[in-house]
Amino acid sequence: MELDILINYSEKNSTEKVDSKAWANHFTKFLGVMLNQILGKTPNIALRSESSSLSTTELENTGLMICLMAPEFVASSQCLDALKEFDAIVSKQGSEYPRIFNVVKSYVPTTSQPLQVQGLLPYVFYDDQSQGDKKEFTDYFGPNAENIYWMKMVDLVYDLLNSLLAVQEDVLKADDIKPLYERQTVYLAETTSDLSIQRNIIKRELQRHGFQVLPDRALPANLDELQDYIRDAVKNSLLSIHLVGNNYGETVEGGERSVVDIQNRVAAEVSSDESGNHTPRLIWINPNQDASDDTQRNFVENIQRDLNSLDNAEILQTPLEDFKNTIRLELFQSDDSVASVGEAFIIDDNKLNAYFIYDQIDEAEAIPVKKELIKAGLNVLTPEIGDNLMASRNSHLEKLKYFDLGIIFRGKVNDNWTRIKLLDMLKAPGLGRQKPILGKAIVVGSGVEVDKTNFEGLDVEYLGVDKKEPIGDQIDSLIKNLAVSI
Repeated sequence: MELDILINYSEKNSTEKVDSKAWANHFTKFLGVMLNQILGKTPNIALRSESSSLSTTELENTGLMICLMAPEFVASSQCLDALKEFDAIVSKQGSEYPRIFNVVKSYVPTTSQPLQVQGLLPYVFYDDQSQGDKKEFTDYFGPNAENIYWMKMVDLVYDLLNSLLAVQEDVLKADDIKPLYERQTVYLAETTSDLSIQRNIIKRELQRHGFQVLPDRALPANLDELQDYIRDAVKNSLLSIHLVGNNYGETVEGGERSVVDIQNRVAAEVSSDESGNHTPRLIWINPNQDASDDTQRNFVENIQRDLNSLDNAEILQTPLEDFKNTIRLELFQSDDSVASVGEAFIIDDNKLNAYFIYDQIDEAEAIPVKKELIKAGLNVLTPEIGDNLMASRNSHLEKLKYFDLGIIFRGKVNDNWTRIKLLDMLKAPGLGRQKPILGKAIVVGSGVEVDKTNFEGLDVEYLGVDKKEPIGDQIDSLIKNLAVSI
């Protein structure tokens, strides 16, 4: 494929406050940076609006299409024509993985969206937690950015990765890619909006450990079709996971029960059927049901007392973090079901554990700094650099859970790369990190100028190879200011 990803959008503005072209440019930039972190290179990404001409040849040589769904997209005949033509091309070529992705930039009712995307899993990038109007989100580094924007971007990137690798035949031949296509499946039940963030965190961790997570598309709206889909998905899963919060949720067309209720009931049927397929279930119930209405309380009580619904199931009404640990124990202890996480590393409980992050291009200049860190009495973790890109990425995510002091080397890499690494540290609690980060620092390489405005609000210290004070002394001062003993 000549073009890996084509982003199809309308540059017309639905509101005066949001510049659609600027939003799309930011999205494209962030997407490229994040895919680069996983693949080790930036895919060929093109941004096309209705003002661009898209030939059939270009579409035939495109791997994936991302539609930035918004009212102006639905109103654009050029955007719709490009989507329809690409969908027809994909249908002829055939693919095991989705090649069209529906990124909902601003609110559009599902029934008003093009037919080609209505059955796809939507990636909602507007602020659906706001009161009143559902606002387009542009505060990319503000206090709400993690939950509204970045978590969803990570979900999209990991789903894109599967499809991207599938259409790149030369990449598929690499040995380190194989675990993605031999992984086991987990059914992570859809839940209500009060638990959507928690579900996303669990989904991301499952994906990072190599599991395929279902549902991987929008659930059918019709009751019979919904039950058939859930039944097949659970039968083919290693485990089904259900989160029950304070909301009962909307009922399904043709039925009187919510999607959460139906998923639990169908999973219970699968667990107890006579075919011998007993997919186990883990059910988490929010221990605080004070905010629940009568319908939800009845649903929770029925789960707890209905013996039929408890076949092959474990119910936990504990803090959610304890439930996540149960999932890890259930799934991640099996070497057969976990994708490669890279080389082993040692955490020393008797020392401060410093994660010294650098890129391969800066390795030669970073090694002397690493030696100074060791001299200072730190147990130093370093990134895994090699050809196994997925193992390197998973190793990086594992180290984010355990370090005390995070240090990034800023040499030939740019400020955007450095900022992404700092944001990784901020997202570490979503990976299962359970202790505070004691400090963060950037070591500036020789001859490098850093724009500190790019790192405002990230609470980072600066060390420099070119400073008059030796780098070893700077490291000693950094550790001393942490006010902890080694």
